Amino acid sequence: MQENYFTVHPSKINQNNFSLSKTESNHFLKSLRGKIDDEIWLLDGLGTAYHACVKSIDDQYVTGITIDSFPNYGEPKLIVNLIIGLIKGSRMDMAFEKATELGVKSIQPVFFDHCIKNKLNLKRAERIIVSAAKQSGRSFFPIIYEPTSLQTWLSDHHDESSFVCHMNGKKSINDLVVNYSSINIIVGPEGDFSKQELNQFQEAKIELVNLSPRRLRSESAAIVSIANIIQIMEK
Repeated sequence: MQENYFTVHPSKINQNNFSLSKTESNHFLKSLRGKIDDEIWLLDGLGTAYHACVKSIDDQYVTGITIDSFPNYGEPKLIVNLIIGLIKGSRMDMAFEKATELGVKSIQPVFFDHCIKNKLNLKRAERIIVSAAKQSGRSFFPIIYEPTSLQTWLSDHHDESSFVCHMNGKKSINDLVVNYSSINIIVGPEGDFSKQELNQFQEAKIELVNLSPRRLRSESAAIVSIANIIQIMEK
């Protein structure tokens, strides 16, 4: 049976009862032609999924009961955070979407020296992330932060495990396999990292990792690195 996922605000689950928002109710009624007694899946965005059953359709709002709950539904064991330079247009959208589908916990956009783009529509990014989490059946919706500078990010995360995706790296992801519980993946913008930024990574003792013998676009590097590290660490 196909699993149909719906987002639900945690406050709309009370004991064994739930209610969908008008937008999600419309999706159930119009897109899926849903009806009473249909079984659906609810994602609260905080890490829990619910198997549920629709029991009432009142004034275009869908309500029902939860059958069971599943903590960490659809979530990887490893916490992966993506730190990525701002890139242009639909390519940034793709990075958000695919990173979410692959299982990142958070996304931190960064103003690198060679970024062409200098602003981010955070509300749009959040919509893309929620839609991707819903499509892929993730119970946790990744956190996206306001863009920041590299120096600020390094200062705030200096004691965490991180690596930089860069074609000049001497190591591969396989070389970094240790017993991580959390790791930060750093991906640059279209124009690559500046020399100063590479020096900052060196000073912070953050390894450069080569993902491919070919030059990858930023969104491709994000996808490849996330997929590889999660696959390797969860074997």
